[in-house]
Order: sequence, then C-alpha cells, then structure tokens
Amino acid sequence: MTVATHPTVTARGGAKATLGRVFTSETVKLSSLPAYMVSFVSALIVLVGFGLMSAWARIIQSNELPQIGALEPGAVLAGLQGAQLLVALTAAVFATSEYAQQTVQPTYLATPLRVPVLAAKAGLMAVVGLVVGAVGGVLALAGASLVLADTNLAFGISVDFGAQLVFGAGLYLAAVAVLGLAVGTIVRHTVAGLLSMVGLLGIAPLVLGAVPVEWIRNATAYLPSTAGLLILQQDGVSSVLGPWSGLGVTDLWALAALIGAAVFVRLTDA
Repeated sequence: MTVATHPTVTARGGAKATLGRVFTSETVKLSSLPAYMVSFVSALIVLVGFGLMSAWARIIQSNELPQIGALEPGAVLAGLQGAQLLVALTAAVFATSEYAQQTVQPTYLATPLRVPVLAAKAGLMAVVGLVVGAVGGVLALAGASLVLADTNLAFGISVDFGAQLVFGAGLYLAAVAVLGLAVGTIVRHTVAGLLSMVGLLGIAPLVLGAVPVEWIRNATAYLPSTAGLLILQQDGVSSVLGPWSGLGVTDLWALAALIGAAVFVRLTDA
C-alpha cells in the first residue's frame, strides 16, 4: 500500500499524523513567518486604536456641541470593520501561499485525506481571530472608558452588553478568519483570494445596498459583514436580523465556504 492512499500515514519516527499533530504543524508554520503575526497584531491595534480615537473624537465634539450625547459602547468597536479585512486577508494568504510555493504537497503526503489539514488550519485561524477580537474588544472598551472617565460623556455599559461586545467581536473575527481561509483554499491564488475577500466583506455591501431594487437591498442584510457586525448593536435595535442571529449568518457563510473547501481539496490535486 502506497503513502498516497494509506489513511493512517505515519510521520518520521512512526508517529501518526493525527489532527493534534497537524494542528501543531500549522501553528509552527503560522508563527514562523513574522508577516502573519504582524498582520494579526495590526488588526488588534486597529481595533483598540479606533476605540480610543472614538472617545477622543467625542470629547472634541462635546466642546463644540455641549448637547451631544454619551458615546455608544458599540461605536467604540467600530474598528472591527477594519480589523476584519486584515484578519480575512491574512487567513486567505495563509491558505494560498502554500499552493503558490508548492509547500502544501509534503503536508498532503503526510496527511493524504487532506481534510484534517484544512480542519487544523481552520481551527487555528478561528483561535487567532477569537483572541484578536476578544482581547481587542476588552482593551478598546477599557481604554475608551478611561479616556471618558473624567467627562460627562462616560458610557454606562451593562455586563450582558459588555460580554456581547467582547465575545461577539471575537466570534465574528473567528468566523471571518475561517471564511478567508476557506475562500483562499478554493481559489488557490493569492490575488484572487484577496480580491474575493475585499469584494465580499467591503465592496458588496456598499454596491448592493445602493441598488434601487428593494429585494436586492434587503438581501444585503444577509452578507457576512453586514449581518455579523450587528453584534455591535444592542438587542432590540430595529433591523432585519438581531445581533446574535446576524452573527449566526456569518457563521453559516464560514461553514458553507469551509465545506466547499473540504470538497475541493478532496477532489482536486495540490
């Protein structure tokens, strides 16, 4: 039986290429290239930086317009829109670069079923996205709160809504990271992967939302970024979807893309 068809191929030293070992291998790949780490740290900085800037901007506005209201906690995490692109594009490149450089072939030789490799990559991207979003959310909210502490603009936030913002931001970036990885795995070309994610997350909501056809504008609410970013709103705000159902729509996009990528890697050559 050849290596190419054996479902339990062993790595050097006789160790089986289990999902855990594949996950460790993918973690080493990700951490060994500084560019990936820089991108994820940049996403964190964008998320926190926008939170601080929103607080300072509200103070400046209040000096000119004393009647201006307190800052909405959800507005503090507006940087999530920029962070999502950094996370999604980095995840797409993480997938496409191995095909471009043909470094994915040794991985598939060691794990011929291929799907465990995709699962490990997706799990890794989800973890990184979750950490960036949750940590960024905490720092942004805490930083904005400190900036506004000595003003009459300090925002009051409930424990429930604070948890929604922090965990929602993390879960949203996790879904976006998996979506970017899946799209990159399907297209297998870096430029195509980048353009696909920019178009899906950034351009499509703007273009479709401006189309003077009601059903098309309504469909825009179900795009991954439009739906997922509703997690920044409090429940009860008028919209087609609620915060958590909107996040669920984004998760469905990521799951559908991941299933498509799994089928693709099983039926095509590296």
